[in-house]
Amino acid sequence: MRLNINLGFKKKLSLPIHYNNILQAVILNWLGNENYQKFIHDFGYKVGKRKYKLFTFSKIYGKFKIDRERKTIDFFDNAHFTISSLENKFLSYLATNVIEKDNFKFGNNIVNVNSIETVNNKISEREEVYTKSPIVMYSTFKNYKGNKTYYYSPLEREFSELIRKNLIHKYEAYYNKLPLRDDFSISPINKKGLKERVVIYKDYVIKGWDGEFLLEGSEELMNIAYNAGIGSKNSQGFGCVEIKK
Repeated sequence: MRLNINLGFKKKLSLPIHYNNILQAVILNWLGNENYQKFIHDFGYKVGKRKYKLFTFSKIYGKFKIDRERKTIDFFDNAHFTISSLENKFLSYLATNVIEKDNFKFGNNIVNVNSIETVNNKISEREEVYTKSPIVMYSTFKNYKGNKTYYYSPLEREFSELIRKNLIHKYEAYYNKLPLRDDFSISPINKKGLKERVVIYKDYVIKGWDGEFLLEGSEELMNIAYNAGIGSKNSQGFGCVEIKK
């Protein structure tokens, strides 16, 4: 399930070019309920040593201008973005808190929420999707210099299999059991249309990919992929996809 949020503001909404951490903070603050907010922020859903927050969000869309010198992106007139979660309670807290207030702090800006649209798409076992935020998949290795992070390309065979395993872990963390079927694959529809994205999140460099992808898999894992996000770092604003109409 997901919410499409439409923002309004006076003159412009000015943010750093790399604004993922700001948007993440806004979303967590919107939860309102302190106990649930603490659970999502500090704990999440666990399986073994892994923990997942099971929500993701898109980039901000709207008419904008980038100032390279100031390293800012300015949105004009209005802007909108999507929040998606496997947990309906997460979205319910968000919607309730947003409705009850007139305006919010968004970085150094004050914004209004003009409208909220609830979307509950049923996803099939084969879907063509496009990214609303880049898909990230990585592994961490140890070498003589310490830990090294390797980000996979959608053109590497490991990309699809690691995402499948990641979805299984998310399913187990939320439902406390393994899915009945665990088949899943992801492949680019147009290899030439793939675009690598580099995002700075709190001084960390994260590499992901935008493009159109074919998803095929069990109902259980397709649902996790669409609602909780594909790949890694979903709660930092990665792996949000939408079904191609």
